[in-house]
This record gives sequence, C-alpha cells and structure tokens, in this order.
Amino acid sequence: MHLLLLPGMDGTGRLFGPLAKALAPTIKPVAVSYPTDQPLGYNELLALIETSLPSDPFVVVGESFSGPLALMLAARRPPNLRGVVLCASFVKFPLPVPKRWRSAVRPWMFRFQPLWLLCIVLLGRHGFGTLGRMLRSAVRTVSPVAFAARALSVANVDASQELQACSVPVLYLRAASDMVIHSKCCKLIQSLRPDVDVATLPGPHLVLQVSPQRAAEILQGFCKRVNAANDRDVGNECESRS
Repeated sequence: MHLLLLPGMDGTGRLFGPLAKALAPTIKPVAVSYPTDQPLGYNELLALIETSLPSDPFVVVGESFSGPLALMLAARRPPNLRGVVLCASFVKFPLPVPKRWRSAVRPWMFRFQPLWLLCIVLLGRHGFGTLGRMLRSAVRTVSPVAFAARALSVANVDASQELQACSVPVLYLRAASDMVIHSKCCKLIQSLRPDVDVATLPGPHLVLQVSPQRAAEILQGFCKRVNAANDRDVGNECESRS
C-alpha cells in the first residue's frame, strides 16, 4: 500500500521526513512537492498531483492546506484510491476573517514572514529544535508569489460537495493543541459526513511531524482497514456475477 502525501502550505514535501521514517516497510510513502516559484492554485496543483499517482493501491493524505486537494482528487475517482486522510485540515476557509478581506492577499505580505513566530504557531514548544529548523528551511525556499496564490486558494475554497460525494472511507486526524485549525473545522466535516472516522493526536498543528510514531500507527491501521474492505467488496462483486 502506498501513501500519497500532499504537503501543507510550504508545499515542499520535506516535512514528511519524520513520518516516512516511522512507517512500517509495508507502507510506501510518496511525497508530492509543489513548484516553489509559481502562482498555482488548487486546480493547477490538482493537475500536477494527477501525474504522480501510484500505479498500486494507495491512500491519499492531505495535510492542512492540501486537505481540499485530497478531496478534489478523490472526486476524480482514480482507480487505485482506497481512502482519504485529512490531517489538521478543512473543507472551507478555516480562519475568522471576513470574506471581503480575503481577496486582499498579496505576495509582498509573505516577503518578511516572522519565521520564529510561525514556528511557535505551527510547532509549539518544538519550534526551537530540529523541527523548527526544518520548517524554516522549507519555508525559505518558497517564493512570496507561490505563497500568495495558495493563500488565495484557501480563502475561496469549498470542498463540501467533494467530501459528501467521496466514494472511499475518510479519516480525519485532529491535532489536540492546534492553534491554526479550530475544532469547528472537524465538526463541520463530521456534519457533512457522519461516517468520517476521527482520531486525535497529541501536538500542535504540524502533528505528523511532532507525533510521527503515533500518526504512523493510525495511518497503518487505516490502510489495513480500507484494503480489507476493498478486498471484501471485490469478492462480493465476483460472487454476485457468478
């Protein structure tokens, strides 16, 4: 089973390193990276992701910014997709900012990011160690133009229909100490899809990085369940035809 890992706002895929190391050999991670210097929104990034799909059964993991992308991909019903994982993510704009202000995002706003503050918000007490250095290194590679395009995409996104129409199991990973994504985002997802499984991990927003071992265990269990469910469905279909 493959895990197709879609990164957060940095888009580099570098931050999946701790999770990849914690996964069992039976789970093969495939981290997607987005162009660092192009103003690509969700539609353009979705086209890019579709060129990276594994040829074997896979589960797609959408971290934060990429949660809607994971659902948009699922709406295309790629043949080997077995499940969707939304990690500390959302289906609609997650911040309490009036709609009329959201389109005001400009590249210059991302030229002088206070990286020390970003590390605290996303990583909590882990922002001053190895993970903080990893995050700062990743963010520095991304242009303000690319960040602005991604922020505008988040400001206008609504993946509610894609969530409701998703034909594969969905798991939501919630960060217990998330300072970015409010618990209301998870509750909205549950209201739209009551069958969504929810697992809470200890840690801040970048919980896959802070709690990689526990995250790996949950993801491996989910992969096992969706694979077994698919095998049962295929078996039942064969029986009905015979």
